[in-house]
Amino acid sequence: MPEVRVNGAVLSYIDHGAGTPVVFAHGAWMDHRYWEPQREAVAAHYRFIAYDLRYHGGAPWPDDGRHYSTATHVADLTALIRQLNAGPVHLVGLSMGGRLATLVAMEHPGLVRSLTVLEPPLDDLLDDLPEAQPVRNEWRKAFERLRTAAQDGEAIRATKLFFELANNEAPGAFDTQPEPLRQMVLDNARTVPLTLSASPPPPFSRAKLTGVKMRALVVSGEQSPRSRTLINEVVMQCIPGSRLVVIPEAAHLMSYQNPAAFNEVLLQFLAQQ
Repeated sequence: MPEVRVNGAVLSYIDHGAGTPVVFAHGAWMDHRYWEPQREAVAAHYRFIAYDLRYHGGAPWPDDGRHYSTATHVADLTALIRQLNAGPVHLVGLSMGGRLATLVAMEHPGLVRSLTVLEPPLDDLLDDLPEAQPVRNEWRKAFERLRTAAQDGEAIRATKLFFELANNEAPGAFDTQPEPLRQMVLDNARTVPLTLSASPPPPFSRAKLTGVKMRALVVSGEQSPRSRTLINEVVMQCIPGSRLVVIPEAAHLMSYQNPAAFNEVLLQFLAQQ
């Protein structure tokens, strides 16, 4: 894999195809391999770029993880786009990567041609929605169980608990997943303590989201937890001209669980830009 040095760290990435760049940012406890089901379909029409966030993937860490934060990841993604002479790009982000992509679109609009987010964890957007509080509290309660596991030194158990939570799955579901997905997640279990101990990301508000001026595609999984799909609905309402799409037979990892449906939706959206 090629590498690029940004902000004192070396990031690995995949660069495949030609044309307008489409940059993919993965979620927590993952790496560039998450986007493999998209690579061939996107690279047939565009320049496909998927990278490993700092501390993710198999590369040695540049330090003990002390710089793991949303601010670090946003700065790295911005620098990556500039280093690869890729901007303006179509930016695609899953979960935590969706939050990063949204922040880059807000702070550096000149680098972003369009924005696609898959259930970004912008929970602040639910603060003033009374109907969202029961499902939000349920999510928080479940999340505390995996936080406790991580604090007890059980990073792999915490990883499996998060998979079950985010995908509305029963206990043991992680062990039935395809081997490439399981291996990727387990390889990144070492980032679990960093994710949970990182400083809180900057708060989001509806007013801030109205500042996103490029076209946006917001993607949900049909089987995702209600707290995640509620966030997507608010995001769609706040970004002018955005479009909300639900991927059938899939949950939080919808682009991996139903890649055919997701790829069709993404390529249609990109073609319209």
